[in-house]
Amino acid sequence: MQKTLLLLLLCSFLFMPPLLSAEETDPVLQTMEKALQEYKDQDFTNAASNLEYATQLIRQKKGAALGKFLPSPLAGWTAADIKAEVTTAALFGGGLTAERSYTREDSTVKISIVTDSPLLQSMIMMFSNPMFASAAGTFELINGYRGIVSYQENGGNINIIVNNRFLVTLDGSRVSREILMDYAKAIDLKGIAALP
Repeated sequence: MQKTLLLLLLCSFLFMPPLLSAEETDPVLQTMEKALQEYKDQDFTNAASNLEYATQLIRQKKGAALGKFLPSPLAGWTAADIKAEVTTAALFGGGLTAERSYTREDSTVKISIVTDSPLLQSMIMMFSNPMFASAAGTFELINGYRGIVSYQENGGNINIIVNNRFLVTLDGSRVSREILMDYAKAIDLKGIAALP
């Protein structure tokens, strides 16, 4: 009985360090624990600063998750690295953005996904008002989601609203309308909609 108890204790100690080190290396948890300690010590300025920093770190993780839904390049195209950033309210109303650029010779397409931005509400209002929307382009359903397509000669843009929480924008230069639509249809809009 004592040997079994000793063996169980030994096993629990062997498995505890990896669990602790995983928590210790998570910068969000580290920063929040530091903020909690500073709050207990009534160091309110630093506690608030660390909580804001932890919030930024969480948003960065969310931005990186958004980037996974940007499509691979179409055949014959190349893609730049995915950029995910958190913008402050001073820049375009703030929010999270993930974007990627695609090129083929002198043709370019840039796709961006925006969320948690006040600008999203103005776009939703535009989608809801046919008069504004028709001035911006033509309504089209893209993989089941509302889109506005604006195309002139050899370039244009597509805006898609996903669950009133995400704005997906495609800007194309020196591309056909078909290529722009192919990129729009290649985006995993259902995956974006399922994000928490």
